[in-house]
Amino acid sequence: MKDMTEKIEQDKRLRERMERIKNKIIVISGKGGVGKSTVSVNLAYALAMKNKKVGIMDTDLHGPNIPKMLGFEGEQIIPGAEGIEPFCVNPNLSAISIGLFLENADDPVIWRGPLKMAMIKQFLSDVN
Repeated sequence: MKDMTEKIEQDKRLRERMERIKNKIIVISGKGGVGKSTVSVNLAYALAMKNKKVGIMDTDLHGPNIPKMLGFEGEQIIPGAEGIEPFCVNPNLSAISIGLFLENADDPVIWRGPLKMAMIKQFLSDVN
């Protein structure tokens, strides 16, 4: 019963957070090494430079490069009063990455679909 209550609360937080985000852009591909991270970082920086508030969420379990590309590799996650605080790259750009939760960014993460989806859902519902 507790699991169901937690799921309902998480779904509610997820809906509320997503409603506050005016535009959402997803950069995705089924193949690795095609430049998803590079496109994401350049797009995020370009929008931030135009004075837009931008958040970048790196859910690449097999090669979370966003922390390295944005210069916050090795930083620690800061829990906030209302969720996990993303890393502030500059006044208009914040980022969160699965890489920040790994002891070593080069360690393999061997998760199947349900665990990957749970991690993405947790990022969407719990990161400010």
